[in-house]
Formats: sequence, structure tokens, C-alpha cells
Amino acid sequence: MTVSRIRLLAGVFVTTAATMLSGCSDPEPAPAPPGSLSNGTAEVTIDGARVDTTHSVRCTSEGAVTTINTGDENAGTTSAVDTSEGMVLQFAQIRDLGGFTGGYWADIDPAAEVEVAGRTFHVNGTANGFNASNPSARITQTFSIRVAC
Repeated sequence: MTVSRIRLLAGVFVTTAATMLSGCSDPEPAPAPPGSLSNGTAEVTIDGARVDTTHSVRCTSEGAVTTINTGDENAGTTSAVDTSEGMVLQFAQIRDLGGFTGGYWADIDPAAEVEVAGRTFHVNGTANGFNASNPSARITQTFSIRVAC
């Protein structure tokens, strides 16, 4: 066999092997359900305006309660969703997002809504707090937090 024929056969072998191996790769992931975010993403809206999009997301579960943290200690959110009897938002704390700091507490405030699409939690309700521009005035703001755990 000549050198050129050996190179030709080696090239055919490599091309065939690569084609066969590519057919064995993992299938494409299923598309995310409508309304869901990519994992590790959070979007926060205050009074209808998006004030934060972050990839700093931490979700932990203990029993039927999932605690969701976004952002950091200075600016972000902490929420707890109880799934033992449906989906119930226990609390949501908002820290300096869009100048607003406040909280929602299930035992004190009107009902909030919780929806789940895939691995994305979507909670919304009304929080009591203050705006950084006038911290002595108590205000109420609507909020929406979408988080993909």
C-alpha cells in the first residue's frame, strides 16, 4: 500500500468515526416551558418596572419549603415558598432594588400568588417598606420575582 492510500484510508476512518460518535451524543435538551427562565437566573420587578436581573441565585429546600435567595446581602431578595398544601409564599424580603426595601409576610399582608413553570418560581404580591429617596415615608409597592432554581 502506498503512503497516499494509507493517508486516504486514515482520513476516511477518522471521518466515519467522528460521524458515528456524533450520533451517540446526548440529545438536545427539551425547550424550557413558557414563562420559565434559564437555570440560575432571577428577574425582579417593583411597581411594574424591572429593577434587577441577576445570575446570583441560591435555592435550598428543607421539607416542603424552598428558600430562594437572589443577589447579595446588600441588594437582592429572600423568599420562602411552602409547597405542602399547594403553593404558598410565606415571605418575601426585598433589599435595595430600584431604591425600594420592603417585605411581604403571609400572616400580615394580603395573599400573594405563586406559580411554577418548569424550575422557575414566579411570585408576586404587595410589599410594605420604604424608598431610599425618602426612607422616613412608609410605602406599599407591588413586586414580582421570577427565579429559576
